Amino acid sequence: MSAKTPPSKPTIAGKAFDWNVLRQVLKYVRPYRWQTTLAAGLSVFLGILSTARPILVRDGVDYAVVSADWQALYHAMMWLAGALVLEALGQFAFIYATNDLGQRVIKDIRIKLFGKLLHFKMPFFDKTPVGTLVTRTVSDVETMADIFSDGLLVIFGDLFKIVVMVGVMFFLFDPALVAISLSVIPLLYVATRWFQRSIKSAFTDVRNQVAALNAFVQERITGMMIVQLFTRERVEHQRFAAINTKHKDANIRSIWYFSLFFPIIEMLSAVSIGLAIWYGGVAAAAGAAISIGDLTALILFINLLYRPLRQLADRFNTLQMGMVASDRVLKLIANEADREPSGSHVAETVKGHVEFRGVHFSYLPDEPILRGIHLDIPAGETWALVGATGSGKSTLVHLLLGYYLVEEGEIRLDGVRLRDWQINSLRRHVALVQQDVFLFSDSVRNNVTVYRDIPDSLIWSAAEAMGIDEFLRGLPGGLDYDVKERGGMLSTGQRQLLAFLRAYLRDPSLLILDEATSSIDSQAEAWIQQATVKLTEGRTSLVVAHRLATILKANRIVVLDKGQVVEQGGHEELLAAGGVYANLYEKQFFGEEGLAGESA
Repeated sequence: MSAKTPPSKPTIAGKAFDWNVLRQVLKYVRPYRWQTTLAAGLSVFLGILSTARPILVRDGVDYAVVSADWQALYHAMMWLAGALVLEALGQFAFIYATNDLGQRVIKDIRIKLFGKLLHFKMPFFDKTPVGTLVTRTVSDVETMADIFSDGLLVIFGDLFKIVVMVGVMFFLFDPALVAISLSVIPLLYVATRWFQRSIKSAFTDVRNQVAALNAFVQERITGMMIVQLFTRERVEHQRFAAINTKHKDANIRSIWYFSLFFPIIEMLSAVSIGLAIWYGGVAAAAGAAISIGDLTALILFINLLYRPLRQLADRFNTLQMGMVASDRVLKLIANEADREPSGSHVAETVKGHVEFRGVHFSYLPDEPILRGIHLDIPAGETWALVGATGSGKSTLVHLLLGYYLVEEGEIRLDGVRLRDWQINSLRRHVALVQQDVFLFSDSVRNNVTVYRDIPDSLIWSAAEAMGIDEFLRGLPGGLDYDVKERGGMLSTGQRQLLAFLRAYLRDPSLLILDEATSSIDSQAEAWIQQATVKLTEGRTSLVVAHRLATILKANRIVVLDKGQVVEQGGHEELLAAGGVYANLYEKQFFGEEGLAGESA
């Protein structure tokens, strides 16, 4: 097949905080209103309870410590211990509730995202690296959970706690003392805003580098055979090191901002406490009614106040990371342009009459693959497609499967345009056997049934009818044999035999067969030939042929060259014509049992 659209590089961009993205995320919270209400209620409870400790300490100092009333001190300590236990229980319930909510929401989002991916058209997967999609579906969605477990509800709780504390401080203490103590808050706001803007850019870069790492590693592991065959280990290791360095640099950049920001917060907190002690001491010396308990409580209030203020910046950063991930995930969910088109025509039975009417197609602009293809394949016949590599054979069958849309002309099945077919109804009547067979890391049974409920007796009957039951019985465990990832425990010929059985169990009206070009042993070759005859029997079959035996059994041979049908007819007829087919036969078929070329 000719070159397709090159994979796109993973990038993200966006506003510092996108309220539109947040609104979309919150739609997924609606089914969990009571969990959200519970978490919000707990945050309010904790905000109010947080003021109890400084007040209890103030009363203990003024009414017990200063007067040396040990019984009053004991009671004050018991009240303080009770408040701490109650606060700890509230914190436990709040943390559990927010994390539970986050996991419920991301479960729904991940299921919806994967369901959307299942219906995207094939060009989307051609241009999007697998590693990028894995990042979106797994790590990006997981990052979205932080919006709930360490983001929105925690930020709401911290803000509520700050408001309550400031209000109580002004109510209990001299307003001038409180105002002077908190006079550094504007500086804290400026530092926090700078930090938010800076860290957003750093986090965006980090997520981009994570996606790039995933895509690179996934692709190299999948293609490890080629990497080793061409002795690319050192070069690929260097390329990975370069990508990993970018990932490290992106993280170091975010660490630099954190390392600068938190000391600033600690310094401002210390200045605030210093101002409280200075002004309180001066006021007390001047005869103001400020007790030791008041100053102690005020210092505790300032410490408790700066804790959520310090954490707010971190919470907003967590929220921003979640928003960055959410933007990427939600854009994928909202993507309708890449959704597989589907018509409305549904048919319970299909005869298998296929027509190509002036079909033109290209993967890239100005690089045509098919040019004006005209074919009329009667129902029940087997047609063989032959041609040199890149002639458009595999592209032709991919168009028939609806994986790609024709640019000009049309394809019809039983007189109905392919674009008018309901896509699932169309594919329900079609089976595909590829030369590069894909098998799941699972049992033979689940691979040939594709997880459908088909009795073992029917599987064995089909295997016997195709003459491959001996092969299946020879596998350790038979139908229970685990073929491992991509069928790695089987040979090329054995994988194709399972693909034949999978197609036979589907009982299609239209069969598309792309014969394997790899060398296989004589026993597998015999099984494949027998299976091919049985599988094509009585149904319309379009075969990208690489074996002379298959070509000779075809009702008609179609010869493709540079995306055009240059010849078609029977074997003897085409040989006598002395054209492209005769030349191919002379070079590749004559004296051989199979064709060694590759499909387009």
